Amino acid sequence: MIDDIEDVAEIICSLLRYLGHEVISALNGIKGLSRAKDFKPDVVFCDIGLPGMNGFEVATEIRKDDHLKDIYLIALSGYSQPEDLEKSKEAGLNCHLAKPVDLDKLKDILDKI
Repeated sequence: MIDDIEDVAEIICSLLRYLGHEVISALNGIKGLSRAKDFKPDVVFCDIGLPGMNGFEVATEIRKDDHLKDIYLIALSGYSQPEDLEKSKEAGLNCHLAKPVDLDKLKDILDKI
């Protein structure tokens, strides 16, 4: 989970743990990319509006990395206008969810992965 708002990251991480997943978090894109390289997750939830390296840039970097390129990338963001959804696709994100996320929808997506 990559989100620059610590409370949001903690809530999402708690929800994911409740659903039975192992979760780590980072509060910015650069740290999130580094942690992904170390942890090698199956799924990354990433906010778009991050300081330093935004979520689109994080996704682009993950897709360029041979060890990370197959990670399922989910944008979890307040940015959810049509142009944001298009940018998500261009950056290689698999899914774009608007905040606040619906727990049932989140669970359905994770069950399908």
